[in-house]
Amino acid sequence: MQVLLLCLLIGTIHSFLQPFRIEHREIRSRIKPSNDPLFKQIKGFYGIIGPDINISSVTSLYELFTGDGVIQGVFFNHDKITFIKKFVRTEKLLYEATHGKFSKHIFMTPLYVLLNKIGCIPNTLGLANTAFLKTNNQIFALFERDHPYQLHIDVENQLLFTMKKRIIPGLTHFSGHSKYDNVKIHSIDYDVLKNHLTYVQLTPNIFNLFFKTVIKTHYVPLIHDFFVSDNKILFIDSPFVWKFSIEMKGPPISFDHSKPTYLFLYDTIQQTTRQWKTNKSFYIFHYGQVELGENIDIYAPVYDDIDFSSIQINGKYRHISLRHSGEIVIKKNSVLERLNLDFPLKWGRYIILREVNNKTIMGFVVCKDLSIIRRIRLPENRFFCGEPSIIELMKEPYLIGLSYDDKGMGYVSLISIFKDDYRELALNQPVSISFHSIFIQ
Repeated sequence: MQVLLLCLLIGTIHSFLQPFRIEHREIRSRIKPSNDPLFKQIKGFYGIIGPDINISSVTSLYELFTGDGVIQGVFFNHDKITFIKKFVRTEKLLYEATHGKFSKHIFMTPLYVLLNKIGCIPNTLGLANTAFLKTNNQIFALFERDHPYQLHIDVENQLLFTMKKRIIPGLTHFSGHSKYDNVKIHSIDYDVLKNHLTYVQLTPNIFNLFFKTVIKTHYVPLIHDFFVSDNKILFIDSPFVWKFSIEMKGPPISFDHSKPTYLFLYDTIQQTTRQWKTNKSFYIFHYGQVELGENIDIYAPVYDDIDFSSIQINGKYRHISLRHSGEIVIKKNSVLERLNLDFPLKWGRYIILREVNNKTIMGFVVCKDLSIIRRIRLPENRFFCGEPSIIELMKEPYLIGLSYDDKGMGYVSLISIFKDDYRELALNQPVSISFHSIFIQ
């Protein structure tokens, strides 16, 4: 009875503070067909997922990461091309449509988490804004502090909508970078109070749990991405520690430069964990290429500093070698050190990274190991929305993605990875920044 009264009280206060219905407009627009023979070859769906925010007004990573998930994409079927922009219909979004929008102030987050635990409100961190997961016959929108939302994407009939939230028994959260290896799904969850990571393996269709282990970490385990191969999982344990401040713009977490970073390798067959301790602190959001052998060779954008209350982050593409002896060797390319790179895409032995300058994606860099093969510059007054996908056209790999001009109007861009070939198709619709992408044939 007390819980029920509390829920009613919170609902009344929330409705009073936000009395207006929240509308999330969805866009569907037929695009004029292109005479370009390369565009005519494409049949499928390119989609990109990200937060519903205006990048020019964002002042912190916390704001960037906590926008509602929206999917922008283009269906291609020869002369029939359709642009679509739709919000993932999360439980949070549906609740706000009736009761008004939740506050994004950082001091409200602990209260919302508590109220969600006792069943008063939905998970306000359930944003579905990070990445897609595609299994044999299912597609999901992901966010690391929630369960996945199943999507229906029908390429033939050019349809996209949210089906349902998939609750996974035995797992509190499902990683925003969960992976499918054509046999099983790999995911992680982390506990920021107990400092441990939970690694699970699931069946792809019904998400049955058939392997689970808990690994103790040294620090608050804010682990965005991980790598799995050959029955092993690799992840980073960077020196995030609790730090409370009345002026904080993000979570009360600080990056302690005085402490070392650890890299963990867990063997699911032997059920053993090996750790490498670095002599400096750094963080990794995404892995480009990882080679498991006698030594472990990691190619990834590395961050020497990370501050969730700021938007200024700088990724340096480096080679980290974890030696069998326990030694760690970090190699750098002086040219790459001058660039801000991340969101690596793999094509054979090549890694394609987006290049950021002044909060905008200005182009891409193609690397083989630490050697720069090619730098790709976008045309004047074109900026990329987020991660492209790689498709093959005329036996050549192309980047496909959404870009925009200084007025925010969108384009579909096709960029050859190895040749000077840029093509675009005007959408006549505004587009916004996003994170990860998917291409479905």
